[in-house]
Amino acid sequence: MLHPRILFKYRKLDKSCLELLLNRELWFATPASLNDPFEGESSFSEVLDAVWDRYPFPKEEREYYHDVIKKQLSETGICSFSKARKNQLMWAHYADEHKGVCIGFKEQLIRPEGSMIYPIDVTYQDNYPFKEIIERFHHFEHQPGMNNIQNIAGDILYSVLGTKYTSWSYERERRLVFVSSKAVEFSPQAVNSIAFGLRTTERDKATLKNITSGCEWSHVKWFQAVKSKSKYALEFERI
Repeated sequence: MLHPRILFKYRKLDKSCLELLLNRELWFATPASLNDPFEGESSFSEVLDAVWDRYPFPKEEREYYHDVIKKQLSETGICSFSKARKNQLMWAHYADEHKGVCIGFKEQLIRPEGSMIYPIDVTYQDNYPFKEIIERFHHFEHQPGMNNIQNIAGDILYSVLGTKYTSWSYERERRLVFVSSKAVEFSPQAVNSIAFGLRTTERDKATLKNITSGCEWSHVKWFQAVKSKSKYALEFERI
């Protein structure tokens, strides 16, 4: 039997984190609202301008592609996760300097079959993905579906959404991409584990335990981060 893929979400223990569990909703944000400044609309325009320089299209086609991709970009929702729970930088940057939590989700339960939620494993590189995008144009150029610009634009959009600058590689990010920017419900069974950081206060721990005290949360595995005694690393003790 295959073990379920667990995706980790690092969070500051604030109102939005508590509401995530109380309302059982994950927010799929627009690319423009993400913390990487190279993921907004202006950066997409720069990428496309560079592609047109290298792979010229008639002006009318360029404008149409640009409009379709811009529309899809404005409507697409992204929910970001990490594939690692022991990442000290993630604990520092996204979990309030180890005062927050790391929630483990079973991927197949937050993107069930037929849900229109698609996974992307982010790749990290120094340059924009010009080569990959141009290869996609080449691939579709002689396909019967070349006139299906919506699909082509979506494929290009996902190629760009799946690429980030090398400096972000520590995140080991896996993205779930939805066809719209909105909150998506999940069941308590989708939550596999909750880990407290090195500095999470007892008060915050009690608050989180209280809102997940119902029987529907009884399967959740609870962990406490501790410093390794032999190396610069985190270990997790079951609590």
